[in-house]
Amino acid sequence: MNQIHTLQWMAASVGLFFFVAFGAIVGSFINVLVYRLPRGLNIVTPPSACPNCNTKLGWRENFPIFGWLLLRGRCRTCKAKISCEYFIVETFVALLFGGVFAMWFMDPSVWTLLGVDTNYWTPEWAARGLRITWPMMTIVIVLLGSLVAITLIDAKTFTIPLALPWFAAGVALIIHPLFALWVSHSRLPTLYPNSSQLWIWRWTIPTVTGPALGATLGGTLGLVLSMILLHFKIIPQSFADYMQWEASATKERSIAEARDPQAVAALDAQADTMSLGEMLARTIALTGPAITGLAIGMTIGGSRGSAGLGAALGMGIGLVIGFLLRNLVMRSHTGDSADPIWVQYPHARREMAKEVLFLAPIALLGALGWLITTNTMPFLLTAPPLWLEALGGSLLGLLVGGGLVWAIRILGTYAFGKEAMGLGDVHLMAAIGACIGWIDPVLAFFIAPFMGLAWVIASLFLAPVFKREGTALPFGPHLALASALALLAKPIFEMALTQLIQKPIPLP
Repeated sequence: MNQIHTLQWMAASVGLFFFVAFGAIVGSFINVLVYRLPRGLNIVTPPSACPNCNTKLGWRENFPIFGWLLLRGRCRTCKAKISCEYFIVETFVALLFGGVFAMWFMDPSVWTLLGVDTNYWTPEWAARGLRITWPMMTIVIVLLGSLVAITLIDAKTFTIPLALPWFAAGVALIIHPLFALWVSHSRLPTLYPNSSQLWIWRWTIPTVTGPALGATLGGTLGLVLSMILLHFKIIPQSFADYMQWEASATKERSIAEARDPQAVAALDAQADTMSLGEMLARTIALTGPAITGLAIGMTIGGSRGSAGLGAALGMGIGLVIGFLLRNLVMRSHTGDSADPIWVQYPHARREMAKEVLFLAPIALLGALGWLITTNTMPFLLTAPPLWLEALGGSLLGLLVGGGLVWAIRILGTYAFGKEAMGLGDVHLMAAIGACIGWIDPVLAFFIAPFMGLAWVIASLFLAPVFKREGTALPFGPHLALASALALLAKPIFEMALTQLIQKPIPLP
């Protein structure tokens, strides 16, 4: 018996070693993406080299994790310091991939040695084992790697390279229907062999049938049509004149700096530094109304038998109020002149009209798809093949995830006269929805403000340690972290929703 137990541990450890090593390799590639994508460099060529002396790195220096340790954090030629970020990112991604494998598929698992019940945290579909569900695990790995890269780049540059969310979404849109096609032609009747609950979806992500699937397919056709119209410039591109305006604004700034350099320097200092108190005020202005709206909505809804709906509506209204308050707090503390240059663009409301025009075909064809499916051929999509249902679930996640943030972007920009959220955040949430379905980006959107509040509170302790006053982050990293939590800590949200709605809420 002991020999069998030992062999089981050895076999499980081989899988764990593979995912840890693969994670380290992916972490090394993420470091390349973080350095090269913001600079517009090719991610394949030229080979990695020391940025100080341009000496090409050999395979020993490029070896994940151990290469940095071997060099002791310095170039072997010029002895220039190599940032510990490379070592940290590679180690983090290695532990992340290994931890997910150990939690979901490793049997016996190292998590059990720490007293963790892996069955509680493992998705139902993963019960079939990695040998069968590896395509879904591939989507998860791609998504987590993309979220790490997006977080690092957005934190540094306040931009999200669109290639990263596009790649993740593309992988999901290909794998989901192909995986479902294979499952439907195999001897597997379901991916949930041990489920004791009544599952309303047949796939690893939430799906829809009937008119909702018709609306999803129609909305997707509308998205393709809008992209074609945008490509041929029939629909104008928003912010097309931004670069010209920025050049003009920069020129005016240079003239102003030549006339009064001290005044311009004071404005720059005001824009670049923000006290922790001001950061806390901004974050609380956003999250406070959301928390209050959640509590009030749950109380009112509970008295009428709809606690969950009341909580969702209350939190949504609270977020709208929070965006307005946050804008007032920003103006009271810094003023318009201290805003970053991309926020000072004076025609943001005008540009939103172009984006509404882009979204019009999506809304119209989505509504048309619903009507056609309902009135003329409800039988066609009532019991669709599994591959179409899986594809529809991925497309629905893309539309809902991106559409939710895009709606906040448009409404917030009209309210403030400035860009409320970046289009990079729209693409990020669309990719998350395409990978893991529409529920997770909705959860993440409501969790993200709390991530911002937690970061500000943590900054109170981090600032003295790192001897810096400002530790602000753009909203993208908070969305990425919230999405990872929605994926990896799903049982917590199931429990919370069950308490709100007072009946079991299984989430795929």
